[in-house]
Amino acid sequence: MSVKLGIMQGRLSKPINNTIQAFPEKSWIEEFELGKKISINSIEWIFDTYEKNPIMEKQINEINNYISKFQVKVNSICADYFMINKLFNESEKNIKKNLDMLKKLAINSKKIGAKIIEIPLVDTSSLKNEKDKKEIVTNLKKVITEINDLGLIITLETDLPPKEFLNLLEMFEKNTVYANYDTGNSASLGYNINEEFEILKGKIKNIHLKDRVLNGTTVPFGLGDTNFDEFFKILKKSEYSGDLIIQGARIEGMEPEQNCLKYLNFIKEYLDKYS
Repeated sequence: MSVKLGIMQGRLSKPINNTIQAFPEKSWIEEFELGKKISINSIEWIFDTYEKNPIMEKQINEINNYISKFQVKVNSICADYFMINKLFNESEKNIKKNLDMLKKLAINSKKIGAKIIEIPLVDTSSLKNEKDKKEIVTNLKKVITEINDLGLIITLETDLPPKEFLNLLEMFEKNTVYANYDTGNSASLGYNINEEFEILKGKIKNIHLKDRVLNGTTVPFGLGDTNFDEFFKILKKSEYSGDLIIQGARIEGMEPEQNCLKYLNFIKEYLDKYS
């Protein structure tokens, strides 16, 4: 196990329009400084809208300046944009437009040093049937070579049971598309951590840390059904090497910085325990 701690962009800022996760348009710069202050290694950048997101505008040099100044990397992009602008079950015109957006995102992600674009296939973009699976595979195959040639990989976050998830990944060419693993989603769906890591061995390339209740919502760390002891025990035995991105619930009445520090200390206790 070789891991570094990062945080989901926006968690170091106050919530936007009462949403749990959104690009922090007015405070993204401050988050790099706060990231250094609390000693995180990376921020997972959120791409949820084309408008006013500096990664898609002429601010690449500015982003790189803050990465360098504060020594907080952007290793991965959480592309929530494709939860609404889906890569399947859309018109041919919209699919082309969305794939073009993905290619542009990949080009700009490379410019800031990112290696992973994570596409969520949950909630509004969940794969409901075999038709959805075949469509997303067919459509991603149209651009995956270009993205891989840039030195990036795609990871998929799904709510599929582990064997179905593996089957989906194996529909792509080997070593082109991988898995995002989310501790909270796993707990909410009632999946077995050991089984997931065994089945998806070698496929997991980035990990989100959160706590959720079984069949329910995200809650503060330690209050849900995520078995962190079991997770870190299995993680230690695994071949995983990469970031652990904190994506925890916002604690009511607590400032974002303190909330993130609390979660960092929570995770560090487990890392120390299983080091």
